[in-house]
Amino acid sequence: MEKLLKIVEELFEMPIAKELAISDCENWDSLRHLNLVVALEAAFEVSFEPEEIIQMKSIADIEKILRKKNIC
Repeated sequence: MEKLLKIVEELFEMPIAKELAISDCENWDSLRHLNLVVALEAAFEVSFEPEEIIQMKSIADIEKILRKKNIC
């Protein structure tokens, strides 16, 4: 989880809480979302399905997806 938060903090250039959701962060636009997916795929050496990318609407959602992949 720490690795995930660090990646998001670096990408969004702001402190991040575990409860962060797209609706809470004006920096979380479509371009940053794609950059986040690319960063996560590189950091965790995993590929996300399109459905998983769409489901990534909060830090908790991302953590859940990573857990399903036995990563986090």
